[in-house]
Amino acid sequence: MTVSSDQSDNEQTKAAARPRRCADEIEKDFLDLLMSGIPPDVAHDKFERLWDETNTLAASSMMTAQGLPYIALLKRMHTAFMERYPR
Repeated sequence: MTVSSDQSDNEQTKAAARPRRCADEIEKDFLDLLMSGIPPDVAHDKFERLWDETNTLAASSMMTAQGLPYIALLKRMHTAFMERYPR
């Protein structure tokens, strides 16, 4: 998953402006994505946004108990998405 530095900075700015979501809220959106049946290109875009949000939250709470649910969610997201939308 490659992102230009301009896009990455923009996503981080957007993420900082949003209230911090718990891993369960992000996972609900992710499960909705998997069940949606939307075209793979659209699904990949939505997955990227959810992944970036989860990764940012995991990194911001790295080495604390607060980061563990986000890290576990990243693992589940990766496995489930690759099974549903293989490339």
